[in-house]
Parts: sequence; structure tokens; C-alpha cells
Amino acid sequence: MKKIALILLSLFLLTACAQEESAGDSVMLERARAPVTAESPMEAPMTEIMNFRTSDGLDMISENRIIRTYEEFRQYDADYTILENPFFIDELSLTKLQKVDEAYFERQGFVAVILVESSGSNSVVGENLVIKDNMAEAFINRTEAEIGTMDIATRHVLFTVSQEELKNVDEVKVTSSLK
Repeated sequence: MKKIALILLSLFLLTACAQEESAGDSVMLERARAPVTAESPMEAPMTEIMNFRTSDGLDMISENRIIRTYEEFRQYDADYTILENPFFIDELSLTKLQKVDEAYFERQGFVAVILVESSGSNSVVGENLVIKDNMAEAFINRTEAEIGTMDIATRHVLFTVSQEELKNVDEVKVTSSLK
């Protein structure tokens, strides 16, 4: 019984620490649209970037997704049990994700970058998304912990993008920098 209580206390403390860490991960960006020429890439008119981590008990695969419909969002949510196990999502991002419904996708969608990190202490933060022709290039900053932990973490970066910008995108390229 004491072992179970100790394990539960440890999980509670880890969850509290992770929520505090991820609360600093969310970044709200407002972009001014620059004039677009045929040769220049277009910065997506993003309203926000959400950064969070999901449960480590799943098959962990790095991937990118273009989420244009509510059905695609529901599949993404089911694949990663995001809303069912929101332990590592800051309160602001969680509230926004819980409000996503069919009407949300009338005007906007997501470009999702999912990265598997070798340590739960590593940080992944989305910085920018540039769309040119049929490609969305996601710029990600990674920070590796000086002292890593033994757990593996699945990190998510969701870029909110207008449906107009998403309509021709069929490829996502990730450019990451290491801090």
C-alpha cells in the first residue's frame, strides 16, 4: 500500500511540474501580412502557436499533419489521446483545444508537427510557419536538457492557419534549431 501511495504521489508531482513547464511553452503570435510576390514565400496569417506534450504510453512516431477538417482533428485527438489525457497541456491551450468544433474549420485549420524527444526534459517550441506554393515550412526551436531524464516525450506544435492558406498545402517541412 505504501508503494502505491508513493507511486501516486510521484506521478502527481511529475504532472504538476510538467504543467508548470508547458504553461511557459504556449506562445501567442499576431502577424502582419507582408506583400506577397510570385517569388516570395508567404507567411501564414497565424493567430497562434500551441506547444504541448502528450502521454508517453502510446506508440511514439514523429510526423507532420495538415488538419483541415473536424474529422481530421478528431482522428488526431484520438491517435494521441490529447483531450482524454491532458496532463502535459497548459490550461490556455487546453481550453482552446476543447473549443475546437466543426465551425472552427470553416475559417481555419492546423499544421501539426509531432516530434519524439529522447528526454521529457527537452523542450520544443514552434517559432514560425512559412507557406510557399504547396509546402508549409515549420520553424521549431529545440532545447535539450543539460541533465536528461529517462522518459521519452512526444512534443506537439500546432500552428493555426487560415483555410485559405491551407487549401494548396500538401507537404510540411520542419526546420529545427537547437538552443
